[in-house]
Amino acid sequence: MIILKYYNAKLQIGMADWKTVYKFPQAQKLMIEIHQSNLYYRSRGSAGRISYKQIKKGLLPKEIRLQQQPLPF
Repeated sequence: MIILKYYNAKLQIGMADWKTVYKFPQAQKLMIEIHQSNLYYRSRGSAGRISYKQIKKGLLPKEIRLQQQPLPF
């Protein structure tokens, strides 16, 4: 179980910490990138980036619990 502590309603992104970030409504985990000494997040297979500064502007404390999917084997 993953517990997200913060939520940005405008971007629909939840964070547990700076390493664990999920985009909703699909609850898709975002990948971390460093570009020109700035922290960015992006979806797998996408070229669009969302900066940590953008996410941080609208963060509100809100607890969201995510259930991990069981492994198929």
